[in-house]
Amino acid sequence: LLAAPPPPGPPLPAGLKTKTVLKRRCKDCYIVRRRGRVYVCCKSNPRHKQRKG
Repeated sequence: LLAAPPPPGPPLPAGLKTKTVLKRRCKDCYIVRRRGRVYVCCKSNPRHKQRKG
């Protein structure tokens, strides 16, 4: 059997949520701007990673 082709567009990093409104979810979350996009990164809980999209 053949696998389905990947969806179009660039692949998203695992564990990154795409949101329209970004929020810091804990005291360790911080907002960064990279390559024209806004991200939320968190050192204590990687599940808090977000990207504005």
